Amino acid sequence: MTSCHIHAGHADSLVILHVPHASRSIPETVRAGMLLTDDELQLELDESTDTATDHIAIRAAELLASGRPRPWLATNEFSRLVIDPERFPGDDEPMNAVGRGAVYTRTCNRAPLRPEPATDAQRLMDTYYRPYAATLTDLVDDRITNTGAAVIIDVHSYPQHPSRFENPNKSRPALCLGTDDFHTSNELREQALDAFAPLGDIATNTPYGGCYVPLNRYQHDPRVSAVMIELRRDQYLTTPSVANPAKVDSLASMLATLVAHCTPKVAAD
Repeated sequence: MTSCHIHAGHADSLVILHVPHASRSIPETVRAGMLLTDDELQLELDESTDTATDHIAIRAAELLASGRPRPWLATNEFSRLVIDPERFPGDDEPMNAVGRGAVYTRTCNRAPLRPEPATDAQRLMDTYYRPYAATLTDLVDDRITNTGAAVIIDVHSYPQHPSRFENPNKSRPALCLGTDDFHTSNELREQALDAFAPLGDIATNTPYGGCYVPLNRYQHDPRVSAVMIELRRDQYLTTPSVANPAKVDSLASMLATLVAHCTPKVAAD
């Protein structure tokens, strides 16, 4: 069982659009271990969920120009409140300090989400986190085997105003570009800046930094490139759970431009 759903792309595509935080779905067995009322949980999901980032990624794949190989998509079928697949699994995860590591124990406003320590943490890691990581690792391995490289574009969004666990003094631009010194080349960074230039207000690694790379490749395999796209939600959401279709299309077009930058032109299927 894995909550990482793979939407197959073109056999020649290097690009993986990774969407880890778009779902609001929580299995009943997991919900039973949470301390929130139903109303409190809905508010937490409003703030925690990267609403419609899956729609942006899927639409971007559809908008690619003819001859550009369709990217692969990896999406999380469950909410990040189940597990957060982008956190490090051990004690070295910095977000553990605010209860937002791989298994969250605190909400966005720092209220208790689960008992501390979480009594179901090991089960959640074994059932959801590790299978998810294995599926995405296999996909990256497959892209390297078949194309010689992999480009992971992490697709996220974030609220206009900081959550209580965040530093309120960091700027919150229209686009936060997350980069890694090893896995984000200057060329990839410039390609991302060019693709999203219409937004105007772009900053690097603020309020969030870094990007996702499977641990078996992290910081030592230059064949894996990665960049994180963090879109401020007020640009495309009308409510915390409803997106403006025209604005989704506009952002998807920019993402499609980035995908095209990263992929050589081939004969379409």
